[in-house]
Amino acid sequence: MSLGHVTWLAVAATLAAVTPAAGQQPEATAGLPGDRWTVTLAPYLWLVAMDGNATVAGVKSDVDVPFKDTLKDLSFGAMMAVDIEKGRFGIGVNGLFARVSPDSDAGGIKIDATSDSGQLAIAPFYRLVEWQYGVSSPGRPLRLVVAPEAGFRVTYLRTELEIRGGPTVDQSETWVDPLIGSRIWLDLTDRFAITGEANIGGFGVGSDFTWNAQAYLGYEFSLFGRPTTLLIGYRALYQDYHHNNFEWDVTMHGPVIGTAVRF
Repeated sequence: MSLGHVTWLAVAATLAAVTPAAGQQPEATAGLPGDRWTVTLAPYLWLVAMDGNATVAGVKSDVDVPFKDTLKDLSFGAMMAVDIEKGRFGIGVNGLFARVSPDSDAGGIKIDATSDSGQLAIAPFYRLVEWQYGVSSPGRPLRLVVAPEAGFRVTYLRTELEIRGGPTVDQSETWVDPLIGSRIWLDLTDRFAITGEANIGGFGVGSDFTWNAQAYLGYEFSLFGRPTTLLIGYRALYQDYHHNNFEWDVTMHGPVIGTAVRF
């Protein structure tokens, strides 16, 4: 296996088409749910750069992937966040899958590579603080919301290397990280809001340690009669995982754009 293929595994691990990661998605649309159940669907794109170190099948490599390379060899990708809420209680679910298939030559040998990655995060949260600090000009309440969360994130990484006329190398790793953290929401106007999220986890259960931080500016409008928010922001996710001859000590970071629709 060449060092370049370790880098492509890194790309596959974080392509958004997710980071994030547990409760790690653009926040729900502005305004608070009432006593009925609401569901918010948020497809989004995370353009990732990566820095760190990775070891796959005993081959160690520095991971240094800029934004422009993350979509170059993408074969398939999907990312979706879902929030289910009633009153102060909610559950955030975030899932993603990505496959990259770069072909390369190493010393004149043709190598076909396929790298898959997936993450599934589930994090219940509770709106502990709901403070109305003002009223917008149209008369809409302006609120600060703080919602602690606790949950877990499952991470799956797999790479397959096929040397034409030679052997095939296939290795995969799956681990689960417990997470604790908090979401925050601050209404700026009746249309604009700032959302954020931060959590830590791993604690030696899956990763030795992991953290996530993200912030977004949201603009709310109506789409086909549904409350909708356009979100633009930035996210960073760090994971330090070691198992046998596999190591993943990488920080993933980059801009995020998404749309959240509440039903």
